[in-house]
Amino acid sequence: MKRKVLCIALALLMCMIVTLPTEADNITEQSPERAMITASFGLKHTSGSTYRMWAKINNPMEVSVYARLTLYDASYNQITSVNTTSFSPTISLNNYLTLSSGTYHVRLSYTADGATHTAEKTYNI
Repeated sequence: MKRKVLCIALALLMCMIVTLPTEADNITEQSPERAMITASFGLKHTSGSTYRMWAKINNPMEVSVYARLTLYDASYNQITSVNTTSFSPTISLNNYLTLSSGTYHVRLSYTADGATHTAEKTYNI
């Protein structure tokens, strides 16, 4: 009886040794951290009344990303926007413009893998 239990235990141990590295590889390949798209954006003063509206999107899995960066005035009237579609690992959007004093809203929207993400920042100039 002890031999039978020992043989079964050894057989199970051998199966685990063979299959565990494969399972670990699958988990690593499907890790959500590797597929995470991150973005930063803003409105930067360059000189005088010139500002740069910018966005940078990190796309580590190089999936198709549609991105749109939009500038609104205080009443949410659209002033300008830039957009692009790319598979690149780094996606940049830039637009130089002249602004007078007031409140502005910069909104970044991007769509990847069917999900849309939107963020907004408000600036007082």
